[in-house]
Amino acid sequence: MSSKPTLTTAANSMRFETRRGAKDKVIAWLVSYNRRRLHARLGYMISMQYEQRWLAGQLKTVNL
Repeated sequence: MSSKPTLTTAANSMRFETRRGAKDKVIAWLVSYNRRRLHARLGYMISMQYEQRWLAGQLKTVNL
């Protein structure tokens, strides 16, 4: 059985010299995760795809 990497498993195996270094790593992981995670609330799209569609709709409305 393979397990997906999670923030907890990644963080538990790392040591950071500074709190800032740990914070930067967490933020980088979250950005990476959210770029590939499908969101049920967004119609099973990744958040970036949803935002792009929303923006396109907004621009279409403005350009009418």
